[in-house]
Amino acid sequence: MAQLVLPAELSAVSTARRWVSDQIARCVTACSGPVDEDVVELLTSEAIANAVRHGTGPVTVDVTCGQEHVRIAVTDTGSALPVVRRVGLEATGGRGMALIDQLATRWGLAPAHPPAEGKTVWFHLAKR
Repeated sequence: MAQLVLPAELSAVSTARRWVSDQIARCVTACSGPVDEDVVELLTSEAIANAVRHGTGPVTVDVTCGQEHVRIAVTDTGSALPVVRRVGLEATGGRGMALIDQLATRWGLAPAHPPAEGKTVWFHLAKR
């Protein structure tokens, strides 16, 4: 497992996306089976953006490579829970959790690991 801690700023989105892509590249080398890197980048960006916009405190990103899937987990110290919304075509936002819901193999929500407060939104992407 690899971990990155970022400030709760929108610039964290691009930093996390690049870092997760690097971790996934190492994962594919170490384990069998690639994942769709475009989907990894998209869902990571959405999860980080949600943590920055709707959470508080630093944002932590964890990447775990398994034999069958890759797990990305994003933790923030806020108490607001994510909501899967269905928005109209003209909406300029509000699709992050819907994208995770539609494109991830699985996803979920868990309390942050003590002593941290907050929550973790995680998702799995199956290896091809």
